[in-house]
Parts: sequence; structure tokens; C-alpha cells
Amino acid sequence: MGDSMDCSKLNRLLRGVVLLLIGGMLSLGGRPATAQISPYAMFSAGHYSGLGVGNGTKSDESGGMTALGGTFGVYDDFVRMGPARFGTDFRGVIQNSANSTPYGNKIAAGLVGFRLDGSGVPVLPFNPYVQAEIGVAGTNNGTSYNKTSSFAYQFQFGGDFTVFPHIAARLEYGAGQLTSSGATNTSHTLQTFGAGIVVRLY
Repeated sequence: MGDSMDCSKLNRLLRGVVLLLIGGMLSLGGRPATAQISPYAMFSAGHYSGLGVGNGTKSDESGGMTALGGTFGVYDDFVRMGPARFGTDFRGVIQNSANSTPYGNKIAAGLVGFRLDGSGVPVLPFNPYVQAEIGVAGTNNGTSYNKTSSFAYQFQFGGDFTVFPHIAARLEYGAGQLTSSGATNTSHTLQTFGAGIVVRLY
């Protein structure tokens, strides 16, 4: 019951932010901005949870597993909308941690989507952003050498703090789901926590 309620709340949140991104772009109107391509790298932790997740968890019980690794990507803010900028983000996630079995906890993902940030707001001491992304993610559930892949979607919320010109420190939290169709038709939650460096190539 708790898992289904959490999934329902998460779905409503994701739909709301999608509508916010689309509505903001349409209502404010946009004009091309100077290309702001920025690669980034983060140390990240992924927490995968749901029914049957984790070593020793029964199929009808809720469990979870955590894996550590890295998130690497690049974003481009190419449309200016008042004080905000709209763009795209591409990222890959590779996480692998030991557990009590020979298999370890493994998570890997490739995601792409849209982003909206507040880099044009001069009064803020950092650059806040929100991203909506879809892609493919795989996990070994902590019980296998091989990973099983499925459709994934996630929203990320974070902030970039300028350290030097063209260099920023980043903190980020993401929440979404991995979904599978067919006989099981299950959805499991994937949360990520990241901290790293952004290089602004402009």
C-alpha cells in the first residue's frame, strides 16, 4: 500500500513539472540564446526500491538496494525565456557497489530530456534547475551478474554554484521510476543523489 501511494504521488509530481516546463515555454515565448554547452561529471548514489528489490527480498515484499558510481553528461541551454533558459540534457549513469553476494548492486542508465534553469536571475547566489528525462535503465536487482533493462523516466532538481569563471560545483537530487510491461507490469522507484563539477564552455 505504501509503495503504491508513493508511486502515485511521484507520478503526479512528474506530470506537474512536465506541464510547468511546457507551459512556461509556450506562455513566456522564447528566443535563441548564445549556446551554453556544458559538460559535467558527478559522484552519484542510486537507490532502487520496490517489491522484490534487493538480495533476500521476497517478491511480495518491499525492499531496496543502493549503488555508488558516477553520472556523466552534457547540457545545452539554447532558448532564453525572460530570466530563465530552456535547453536539453544528455547523461549516462554507471553505479556498482559490493553487497553480501558475489553479484553486487549494479545500476546503469542513459537518459535524455529537457531542462529549465534560472541562470538569468542575477539576485540568486546559484543557478537552480529542473530537468525531465526519459531513457533506458538497467539493474541487476542485487541478485544477478546481468542487468535487466527497462524504460525509465526521472526528474532532477539541483543547483550549480560558481567556483571560478566557467567552473561550477553541482548538487542534485533525482526521482523517477523504472517500468516494465507484460505479465509483471511493475514500476520501481529510482532515486539519485549527486555532487560534482560543471564546466561551462562559453
